[in-house]
Amino acid sequence: MGWWAEGKRDQEVATKLSQAAAVAMEWTVGNGVAFDHGKTEAALFWRKKRKETETSAKMKMGDKEIPFNKEATRWLGVWLDSQLTLKEHHTTRLKSGRNAMTRLRRLTGKMGLSPTNCRRIMTACVQSVAMFGAELWWKGGNVRGTTGRAEELQWLVNQQARATTGAFRTTNLGALSMESGLRPASNQLENRQ
Repeated sequence: MGWWAEGKRDQEVATKLSQAAAVAMEWTVGNGVAFDHGKTEAALFWRKKRKETETSAKMKMGDKEIPFNKEATRWLGVWLDSQLTLKEHHTTRLKSGRNAMTRLRRLTGKMGLSPTNCRRIMTACVQSVAMFGAELWWKGGNVRGTTGRAEELQWLVNQQARATTGAFRTTNLGALSMESGLRPASNQLENRQ
């Protein structure tokens, strides 16, 4: 369940969320439902960039006080930070993609799969993990801040191409891309958009 409130100050938002929680708690009594207070999270999102994102405001849910998260909040598999830059999400997904790449590289090396099957496995397992939710932050190649993220994903695609073909690190990237059959990261991001 999620509650949403808008306000100019953090204390105003905390008050509105506390009121919504009170109404929900009344509903639970009449319907035999209970909330797990240990899993309850509160997060503040700002429209403008702020130097300080810490707040002393707390949301009340029943007799418990729930502070607003200082770090990013995971919601439906997407990491949301207070400025909605989604940098934390990108970093987390890229790390998961690299971990999947490492595990698959060992597996494909031992099994002796054909390059076509390696490419299919890399695309299905690594790229889907690394680019999950990329359509939220990718606004095109000309937008400031997104090109660095695309370059990091391109580095991962290059590693996949090397694992697929068995090529050396010094192999020309154009020939490597053509031989592996993997599309550039920026093209994949545009396609997802």
